[in-house]
Amino acid sequence: MCAKRRGESVNPRVRGNRGTAGSANFVEGPGRPLLVGVLNRADEVQKSTKPTSIGLATLKKFKEDQSTNMAAMLAFWAFFSIFPLLLVLVTVLGWVLPASDKNNVLKHVADMFPLLDPTSIKGLTGSWWPLLVGLLTTLWSGIGAVRTAQTAFNSVWEVPYHQRPGMKEQVLRSLWVLATIGTGLVISTLISGFVTGASSGINLGVAGRIAGYVIAVLLDVGLFVAAFRMLTDREVTTRDVLPGAVFSGVVAFVLQQLSSFIISRHLKSAQSTYGHFATVITILWWFYLQSIVTLLGAQLNVVLKERLFPRSLVNAPQTEADHRALEAYAEERTYQPEEKVEARVEKGDEG
Repeated sequence: MCAKRRGESVNPRVRGNRGTAGSANFVEGPGRPLLVGVLNRADEVQKSTKPTSIGLATLKKFKEDQSTNMAAMLAFWAFFSIFPLLLVLVTVLGWVLPASDKNNVLKHVADMFPLLDPTSIKGLTGSWWPLLVGLLTTLWSGIGAVRTAQTAFNSVWEVPYHQRPGMKEQVLRSLWVLATIGTGLVISTLISGFVTGASSGINLGVAGRIAGYVIAVLLDVGLFVAAFRMLTDREVTTRDVLPGAVFSGVVAFVLQQLSSFIISRHLKSAQSTYGHFATVITILWWFYLQSIVTLLGAQLNVVLKERLFPRSLVNAPQTEADHRALEAYAEERTYQPEEKVEARVEKGDEG
């Protein structure tokens, strides 16, 4: 695949990072014909089955978009924002609640973030300026997380650079998202903790517990629908983003329950040995896995919406979806509305 701006050289992103993805030409040695035959047969099988072709196309686009890098950035900003937010929360609780109620609320917060010891969390006391610094840090890191999510989702949808919002628009949208989705996330977490946890002291019974799980999953799916629609500059409908939202919401809920089980059964003792290092590593991994799941859901929406399947896993590009994906990658790298990109497939690239 070769993409050129008029009068310019080959676009390095298409040829170097994306255009060669999926090629099996690296196979060398006496066993090469047999291995190539097996790979070609596996490629034919996945192309003939719609669920498999969709899944592999999603994974391939995830790799070509280098979404793991964006997931790492999302995890960093989320991790960076959580501690000043907790500090502000503890301080405000100390001002408005008695000590007994404050400790009870902190216990519920610790249940949401495993390995956090509520007795070791202290509020900001004394001057008002530490609280102000905590609020500003929380706001700054929260805006950073939302702006990174906007960049990631625009990259997933291959929105051309010249169509992406500027700094002012990004900040305003980030504030709106923090006020809406952020509030919804807090409410969802509190409701999920109540209906799925035992800390409330209320016995919901088997039916009530199952209903609680369903409510928690629906809340997560709803938040992903809102995020997938609000954080991209591509015009999309609820129907367009629903498949990825269902995937991300269900997997995120399963990860949350699985992590809570593992931490409560096996990692509680780690804090006495590793101290706060266990807390940092656990929370950072948690945010990274959630970011991976979120971007996989976003990629699934694009693959289904643009019908970017089936994709070739060997000797790419072969399918019509391969060609359209590479053309979209080239079109994304346009920085001016007047800039035009021409794409073509060169026979030498098919190996």
